[in-house]
Formats: sequence, structure tokens, C-alpha cells
Amino acid sequence: MYLSKLTNKSLVTNNDLDFNYRLGIPVEVFCSKQKKTIAFGQIHSFNDQMIQIHEFAFCRSTYLFFGQPAKSVLSKSS
Repeated sequence: MYLSKLTNKSLVTNNDLDFNYRLGIPVEVFCSKQKKTIAFGQIHSFNDQMIQIHEFAFCRSTYLFFGQPAKSVLSKSS
């Protein structure tokens, strides 16, 4: 995994997740133990513990989520 992906595409905050959810932007679910992407798709729902993509729920503290962080879009347009 590239360091730039971790710093530029990580979805950490509820604001980042909500941005991807509202716009229907697909997100990647990466498992650091298996060292591979295990899911890719639009967010169906999320809360402080879980993110649902398709019919599967993924724990936010266990997996890495990549997409379009809301802050990077805002800073580019400023």
C-alpha cells in the first residue's frame, strides 16, 4: 500500500464518510491483516462503529477505508 493513499484517501471522520455517502462515491475497504481489498462499493449506511457496503457491515476500528475525503475537496476549491 502506498503511503500517499493512506494520507490522501483515508476516510476517518463522519464528515468524510457522509460526503462519500451523499455523493454516492464508492469506497474501498482494506484489510491490513490480509493485505488486500475485501470490498468496494457505495456506502449504504454508517454509524460510529460500522460502515455498511452492499449487505456487509465492516467495523471502523478494524478496517481501513479509502475514498474521497471531504477536506481535500474543500481545500482544492479554496
